[in-house]
Amino acid sequence: MASPSGNRRVAIVTFGCKVNLFESEQLATALSGYTLVDADGPADLYIVNGCTVTAAADAQVRSMARRLSRTGAPVIVTGCYARTNDSHRPVEEGIVYLPDIAAVARYLERAVNDDFTVLRARPVIKIEDGCTGSCAYCVIPSVRGRDIRSVPPDTVEQLLRSVHDRGYREVVLTGIHVGKYGHERADGARLADIVEMAHAIVGRVRLSSLEADEIDDRLLALAAAGKIVPHWHIPLQAGSDVVLRAMRRPSGTELFAEKVRAVAACYVEPPAIGTDIIVGFPGESDAHFEEAFQFISSLPFTYGHVFPFSPRPGTPAAELHKTIGVPPAVKKERSRRLRELFAAKKRDFQRSQVGRAMAMILETAVAPDRFEGTTDTYFQLTYRGKGQVKDLKKVVIRKEGKTYFAEEDR
Repeated sequence: MASPSGNRRVAIVTFGCKVNLFESEQLATALSGYTLVDADGPADLYIVNGCTVTAAADAQVRSMARRLSRTGAPVIVTGCYARTNDSHRPVEEGIVYLPDIAAVARYLERAVNDDFTVLRARPVIKIEDGCTGSCAYCVIPSVRGRDIRSVPPDTVEQLLRSVHDRGYREVVLTGIHVGKYGHERADGARLADIVEMAHAIVGRVRLSSLEADEIDDRLLALAAAGKIVPHWHIPLQAGSDVVLRAMRRPSGTELFAEKVRAVAACYVEPPAIGTDIIVGFPGESDAHFEEAFQFISSLPFTYGHVFPFSPRPGTPAAELHKTIGVPPAVKKERSRRLRELFAAKKRDFQRSQVGRAMAMILETAVAPDRFEGTTDTYFQLTYRGKGQVKDLKKVVIRKEGKTYFAEEDR
């Protein structure tokens, strides 16, 4: 595609995880000569960075591509969705599929900068790509690659110093399988080494999703030393060992509970701990679900994401679904119960925060002396007081009626 003459408008629509968000912003910085605009308005080019983790995600991407193509502007679909063989993908004239953001940049006669950091109030650095997992329901290894590709430690160090030099006080380390960082490297570098480095340079470190079996003693020691903020996301996916084995998950319930409780024990005050659950995996009986419900109830989760199982073509689970699939109505009812459970856990955790002192990053100014921000414990709420975006504030959580807010701890 020829280079644009003059300023053209481009809108980027992103679906999916923190890595997709990171890569969309990485692509945006490469598109010199374009003006970034919102997808709700007119644009000369639309880019959809699509997710394929569930059938619902595929449907969202297809719907968006079709809607945008009706504007008459060209549409580029990229990301994980573009690397699948979805037989339902839109074929309207003007829609182009490119496998990744580097291919999009080349198509537009640009180049992506690999030494990139998402510079927002809580900067994000992607330190790894690829997944070596073999979960029966998942297509991510086939679209992201089954090999671990870690960003070299010296490159990560340069990115961290860039974050520090710009005055940022927290960094989020992300990847497709971030707990496997360094496993392919001969120098022995591991995620704990990057956390140590990030803490020494930036000061506050938050991790993206981490598997239970990847939480080792070094990471726990770093957490206990205050070098990882008290917010962890540890995907469970099912609370029955029978279902976990069918899913080909790396951890059973015993190890999972051990690791979650070990994380909680690292902090003086209860940390935020979130998880993901797939409901209605093929063969999940009423007894399996009740076992899972009780197991999840017993753990100190503070929030959770619930996904009804949807078969992904080409996966072992899709074949199981043909013979022992769980009826949609059953999945819906089980999802409702789990969402209510997680909502109750979240409410209890938020109530427990009132009166507590903690740190908070100011992220967005919304009014004079009003900012939206995120606390150590991933409580996203309004800060009332003076400050600037990027400030790290010591705050106390308050409640006024049904509204939670933070104010400076004096």
